[in-house]
Amino acid sequence: MADKKIVSIEDRIPQLKQARKKKANRRFIIYLTLIILLILIIVYMQSPLSHVKSVTVVDNEMVDEETIISYSKISFDESFWNVDTNDVMEKIEQHPEIRHAEINRSWYNTFVIAVQEFERVAYQRDGDYYYPILQNGNKIEEVQLDHPREDAPLLHGFEDEMLQSIAYQLSQIPESINLLISEVYWEPEESNRERIRLFTIDGQEVIGVISNFSSKMSAYPSIASQLSDDIDGILHLDVGAYFVPYEGEDVEEAEELEFDEEV
Repeated sequence: MADKKIVSIEDRIPQLKQARKKKANRRFIIYLTLIILLILIIVYMQSPLSHVKSVTVVDNEMVDEETIISYSKISFDESFWNVDTNDVMEKIEQHPEIRHAEINRSWYNTFVIAVQEFERVAYQRDGDYYYPILQNGNKIEEVQLDHPREDAPLLHGFEDEMLQSIAYQLSQIPESINLLISEVYWEPEESNRERIRLFTIDGQEVIGVISNFSSKMSAYPSIASQLSDDIDGILHLDVGAYFVPYEGEDVEEAEELEFDEEV
């Protein structure tokens, strides 16, 4: 049997000391790194580097970025990490045209605000100015226009309840059809308070009712394509769908023209 080499405790002591020294050095480096990181964090939090540097707004179309940032009440002199994002979102959603807002931190000093706006479905004149009407029927008095824009029809005579109803109906119409509508008049009758008269950009006059307006107007393009350019009259989309030429039209058969429509 081979003789086993016996290492005395005296020979092992230097090795143990070296191992302990390496372990102590590792601990020292770890502790020193943590202390340096803590100092850097404290310096960062107390310095202008921790302040909000920029705010970016995305997905806004009608409300400008400066207005949204103003509503957010974010200060560029405050700490980036002290900003209450939930509070910021609530403040932005106080703007009448903002349906929903989300805010996210980007890097170490930038906020990104994403918004969802209420759709502008019409304009209405009040005094010397025209005001946007949102899909929820609210009139945006903060926006005063000298002339209505061409991205939505102009409303005439609508009161609060009916204004909300027509705004909702307009929001349900495809944009391609909504852009064809030039003006809408509320013309209530004793037997029908929802009666409306509208004019399209292609020169048609249409009679309808508010409650089924969006579904009836969905058939308008196919019906309008069947109308003769030589005959002027009124297209009725209130009950059924039929066309009545104006009196005095030079038409061989000035009869009511009916259309097959599924609405």
